[in-house]
Amino acid sequence: MNKNQAIKKLQLAPAITAVLIICCLTVSGQQNGAWFFLSHTQKLNKKFDILADVQLRSTDHLAYLSTVLLRTAFNYKLNKRQAVALGFAHKGDWEVEDSGKRYLPEQRIYQQYIQNFKLERIEMMIRARLEQRFVKEDSYQFSQRARLLLSAQVPLIADKDFTHGIYANLQDEVFLNVQNRENVNGSVLDQNRPYISAGYRLSKKMDIEFGYTRWLQREETGDRTAHIMQLMITTNL
Repeated sequence: MNKNQAIKKLQLAPAITAVLIICCLTVSGQQNGAWFFLSHTQKLNKKFDILADVQLRSTDHLAYLSTVLLRTAFNYKLNKRQAVALGFAHKGDWEVEDSGKRYLPEQRIYQQYIQNFKLERIEMMIRARLEQRFVKEDSYQFSQRARLLLSAQVPLIADKDFTHGIYANLQDEVFLNVQNRENVNGSVLDQNRPYISAGYRLSKKMDIEFGYTRWLQREETGDRTAHIMQLMITTNL
């Protein structure tokens, strides 16, 4: 890396931080919240991993904890760049009513495919996931949802092999109801989550990042947009 390239990368890090700060200031008077996301991959052998996620979400303006998501999967590596997984997730939402808080559970079985590749030093990932959802209000209702995510992790100030250093992460995920959409929001489009973050790779086993998501949720009464600040910790052992 020459001197001019190093200077350009040093200039990118504060620019990303500034964008996130502007996002916080812009959405302060709108519907917003915060998510904490912990994602862990436990290697069993050369072919098999156990995946585990924990996600905590706040309600609007951080009033209280509104959602807990627990997710795990059995992951099989087809090769160095591709993997498939079979998993289960439990999601619980708390809604405030006149009589108090009401707990709404959702159970999911899911299958996913991941493709990793590189564009020079940029780490790219495509993830396709199919979920069988069992959502309970008065009784459980079944539906299926497809999700497609594309992400790019861009080293900014990092060593040659990107084993540690500062990076930016850009991604978008689209959620589509593919079966029994009348049991959820009645629409093919369920959600859209564009996301930008700045992070630090401590080692190949741990990343920490802070970012912003513009969360579009389609509901029967119309679209709802929330502005989410997210802290994410990713570990790999």
